[in-house]
Amino acid sequence: MRAWILGILLAIVGLALVLGLWLLGYHLTGKRAFLAWKAERVAMGDRVDWKELVPPPVAPEQNFAEAPIVRGAVVEKGQMDPRFKSLALPKSVLDVLGDWREGRRDPLEVIAKAYGKPSVEMALKPLAVAFADLEEASRRPASRFPINYEEGEVPALLGFRGALRTLRVRAMSHLRSGRQDQALQDLQTCLRIADHLKREPHLLSALLRIASVGIAMQVVWEGVEDRLWEVRHLEVIQLELARIDLLDTLQRAWQAERQNYIAVMSATAENRPAPTFWEDPHTPKVRLGALGRGWFYRNMLVWCQFASSMVDSQDPASHRVLPHRRIDPFVWLKDMRFRKDLIMAQIALPALTEQVIRVGQLQALVDQAGVACALERHRLERGAYPEGLEVLSPAYLPSLPHDLVTGGPLRYRRAGDAFTLYQMGWNGKDDRGQPGWSGEGKDRKREAALGDWAWPHAVQ
Repeated sequence: MRAWILGILLAIVGLALVLGLWLLGYHLTGKRAFLAWKAERVAMGDRVDWKELVPPPVAPEQNFAEAPIVRGAVVEKGQMDPRFKSLALPKSVLDVLGDWREGRRDPLEVIAKAYGKPSVEMALKPLAVAFADLEEASRRPASRFPINYEEGEVPALLGFRGALRTLRVRAMSHLRSGRQDQALQDLQTCLRIADHLKREPHLLSALLRIASVGIAMQVVWEGVEDRLWEVRHLEVIQLELARIDLLDTLQRAWQAERQNYIAVMSATAENRPAPTFWEDPHTPKVRLGALGRGWFYRNMLVWCQFASSMVDSQDPASHRVLPHRRIDPFVWLKDMRFRKDLIMAQIALPALTEQVIRVGQLQALVDQAGVACALERHRLERGAYPEGLEVLSPAYLPSLPHDLVTGGPLRYRRAGDAFTLYQMGWNGKDDRGQPGWSGEGKDRKREAALGDWAWPHAVQ
């Protein structure tokens, strides 16, 4: 019996010794493994350097971000320009705003009442000068935030959503009153502001651009759904929509998130000062030489591999989203639960990973909006929607957009004086144009990860 017990103990000790030696070698080679991974990503064409991510320099007088009404909202918390701050809607109406994705229109009467005015036009008239300043700023030819990118500075980006929501409400007021030219001008201001954010390498700025496009799309959708646009307006809107590439914006943001992490972790591993805006004076020195450095690099490598799945989930070059490349964070954490030596990678799990799915859906709907505008032009000029989408190109569209998930054609059905337009959703299944929903009652909302990505129609 004693020999049997001794055998078991020796086996356990031997196994522990083998595991310990493997872990020792694994972390001692951490830096080499990370550098090999980085070289592989560079060979793939991935952007792994700040110089490839930040916008080019812009002269201050040409820079949207340096416009007086905008600058304070970008760089200085608590220093927002009063004109910019005045553009926010009353908080009481934020919960009742329409949502085009769910087929809900903006309740202009409720919004006017919140201002204590008989109409939105009268309510927003005192903001005309601020809106004019914002429009003038949006017409500047380029943008680059006045921050230190490589030192980890993060822009404030305060007040943008509030200003754009109010500008959208004014556009809707113009549109419903038959002032399509003014509505189109406000819509273009929203889209130009969103466009100025497209090359900013921060997840925060990417999410703001995405939100800005979503806000502006309310005006596009209501105008198409309620047949308020004329042919000439629809032509301009199609050109504006065709320029929107949210996939590149989000990919750049994930690359920047990864680069920030690399900058901080590699500086820590090498006992160098961290980037200015990330430095923690209480960070302990890394001990144990190559082993200590290797441990940091191994954690950095594992984290970067996870983050790179977010980078790879969208392919701007082919205008596709690739669900199979995205690592589910919950599955990943479950698989990693026993790897206590990689705890730094797990603690730093990127937030907002679900945005990959939501942005795919929004880009699909933006693409479909261009088709919906073309369908409306066809109806206005020929009296009815076409039987198939192929008739739209090239007369109404240079080319038809494709399904972002499958790469195949969009799905379309005409039903009398209405139509169904959709593509497959994240699950890659054809649900016959039925979008996915979650929640009940007031909590019911359209869920990007479920069902098809379908062009919405108004809730009756």
